[in-house]
Formats: sequence, structure tokens, C-alpha cells
Amino acid sequence: MILAKKLSVAFGNESVFKNLEFIVSDKEQAAVIGANGSGKTTLALILAGVIPDFKSATVRGSFVCRKPALIMQNPSGQFFAMTVREELGERGIKLAKKFGAEKLLDRTVFDLSEGEKQKINLIANFSFGRPLLLDEPTELLDPFEENRFRKMIEGIGDRTVVWFDKGEEHVPAFRKIFIGGQEKAKLPAKKNNVKTESVLDADFLICRNGFCIKNVSLNIKEGEKIALIGLNGSGKTTILRALAGEGTHSGRLELKRGISFVPQNPTHLFFRETAEAELVNVKNAHSLGIGGLLRKSPVDLSKGQQKLLSVATIELNTIALMDEPTTWLDAQNRASVYNFINESRQAMVIATHDRGLLDYCDRILMVEKGGLSECSSTAANRFFRR
Repeated sequence: MILAKKLSVAFGNESVFKNLEFIVSDKEQAAVIGANGSGKTTLALILAGVIPDFKSATVRGSFVCRKPALIMQNPSGQFFAMTVREELGERGIKLAKKFGAEKLLDRTVFDLSEGEKQKINLIANFSFGRPLLLDEPTELLDPFEENRFRKMIEGIGDRTVVWFDKGEEHVPAFRKIFIGGQEKAKLPAKKNNVKTESVLDADFLICRNGFCIKNVSLNIKEGEKIALIGLNGSGKTTILRALAGEGTHSGRLELKRGISFVPQNPTHLFFRETAEAELVNVKNAHSLGIGGLLRKSPVDLSKGQQKLLSVATIELNTIALMDEPTTWLDAQNRASVYNFINESRQAMVIATHDRGLLDYCDRILMVEKGGLSECSSTAANRFFRR
């Protein structure tokens, strides 16, 4: 059983939530649903014993949650071994087959894509047999892996599960516990900002640790928005990093603009004391609805707020390379990113597992079988229905 009674938490003078009450019975599956900044992750960390023992906060009220396994939003922060095999242990290795992860066993955790890291993190914690606290566990997974993991969780009958998420669509079979308010998002109409001038022309191949992407052929015009879709580990991030000049590639890469790169994990971008100090163009923050957070430290922001801040770091007159810019965002904040992309006159290449974002892109490219190819809307819809 997991319960909270008149539970309140504050960081300094800032309250996160007050007088929260709920109960999750033994072997029940429940979902805590709330917008970005509503306190979902804070609640998960309290139930797991991280707050206030390891992260200082004022906690009032009472709760019960005995020896849970916590799956956090950032999988890299939970690894304790160098290789996947060591990280999973004997029980996890047996489960790896059910998750289709056998091919990852002999790789190091540092060589995995973010989605593959989360997959290994899920398997490792799943194997413990404890009550599960899942903090947006499928956010980094492709549609196929998300569907497989959700079905496996729904099939559990012998343990308690609490799934924390920003929307109900990920947990249709779970009992819902709402925290904070729910807002409907207003989506913008697609604009066409494509110009005739070419700003990026590329034709190269990438090989790294035995993995090759053989035909990265791209010609991008000013204002054009290109979406990259594909399974976890297919090479989307590798392509973005090659376009940004990171790593090695063989062939031609011609750029007529500088590059702004937004990585999948937003914390990799932040080094300054305030959110405002991280930005070249403060107007971006206001466009994305985070103007009120500029004086805060980036480390004090929620994961979703950090993601919005990372998108706001894009500089004018550059080619924007964005790796999953809508992960960890609720419907309202996803709409803000859609609008930001839609209004921009810059060229953008966007790796994404967000079907809604494709509606604001001019072309869709599929990364699969070690190559890059044009993808129709029909084929993209099939990919997202996996």
C-alpha cells in the first residue's frame, strides 16, 4: 500500500503542493497526472525517500511507501555499472529477452542512445520485484518500445505501481490521481516559411563502434523544418551531432549558417547561475511561456521547464538542430514549442517521437536500416501506430 495524508512540500518559501491525499492499494496500478511544475517528480522523490533525506525540502504531513523501486526521468543518473550486462544482473538479463534487449547486453551504458538507456533502466528496476514508482518512464522510448513496456506493466498482477505522467494518454488502464490543474492546448495552424536559398547541403556516411549510417543526404532551405523519426538506437541523435560538427564522418557537409544544437537531455546545456544567463535571445523564453522563470537557477527547474529553456537557447540566423524538443512537456507546453517552431523563419532539423510535432514540419525523414530516406505522412502514421 502507498498513501499520503495531508502531504505538503516546499523548497524554501516556494510551495510545490499542499495537503495532498491519496491511497493506492496493494497490487493496484494508479497514475498521478499533472502539468509541468505541478510536483509529480517531487512527489515521487518523497515516496522513494530521496526528499528530504538527500535533497533538502520542508515536508509536512505523512506518507507510507515501503522499499519502492524508482525509475527516474534521467536514466543516466541511475546507472552503477559500466556494461549493460553488469547493470542488469542475472535477473535483469533474463528479462532482457522480453524487452528485446539481448543485443545491448555487451555494450557499455555510455554508448547507448537515450531511449536505449531508459530501456535498460526500466528492465533493471523491473527485475527487483518491489513496488514501482515510474516517473514518465516511456518518455524517451519510440512508439514500439512504449507500447511494449506499457503492456508489460499492465500485465503485472503481483505488485503496486504508481506511474507519474503529464497526460492520461500513456496510462489509459490506470486509476487516475490528478495533481494541479489541467489545461487544454490551442494548436496553431501550420505556416509555410520555406525560402529558396539552400542553407545546408550534406552527403556523408557515419561509422562509430561498428554502427554505420551510410547515406545521409540532405539539402535544406532557409525556413524549412525537417523531422527525423526512427526507432531507439536507429541513429537520429548521431545524425544531428554529425551535422553539428561533433564526431567524425566521411563525405561532404556544407553550411551557410551557424548551428544551434538542443540536446535530448537539457541539463547538458546549462552552466550558468540563472536561466536568463543561459540565453542569447531572451524573447525566446517569453515566446515559450517561461519568462517568469528567468531569475531561477536552471537546476531548480522541473525537467519540462528545463526542456523549454533548452529550446529557448536557439540563436537567430542559425540552423537549429533539436533532439526531442517536446519530451517531458505537457499538452500546453508542447503547443508552445509547436508555435515556436511554426513561427520561426530558421531552418530546423528535429529528431522526434512526437507525432503532433510532424504537423509543423515540411518534410519527414525516416532513419532505419543504417540509412536515411524520405517518409510520407502515411508511412509516418504507420510508424506511430506500432
